[in-house]
Amino acid sequence: MKIDPQQRYDLSNDFFTLEGSVVMKLSADAAIEVCKRASQHGLVVARVEGGLWHFPGFEARLDCIWDGVELPVDTRAAEKNNLAAAEFIRSERQIHDVFIVTTFQVAENNRGRP
Repeated sequence: MKIDPQQRYDLSNDFFTLEGSVVMKLSADAAIEVCKRASQHGLVVARVEGGLWHFPGFEARLDCIWDGVELPVDTRAAEKNNLAAAEFIRSERQIHDVFIVTTFQVAENNRGRP
């Protein structure tokens, strides 16, 4: 199953099973869950882009972009970063109703560092 660019996804599991980074449009609830669960999947949120959903279609908004920490990072820094990304989405959800989350794998050699 491929990612449908004309669909808004409401389940965070879809992001992980379909590898939705950079392309998947997520509801606010799903995007928050993705950010909260990303560390469990060895991922760090690098960027969140918000916008408005027009059935079908995504209107990106330049006033709703969040950039995460510079890579590479260790697991602890990734988790803190990912929770900040979730908080950003919470703060924007009254205005923006769809989000694209960009993630990267936490470097193997940084996973166990304190």
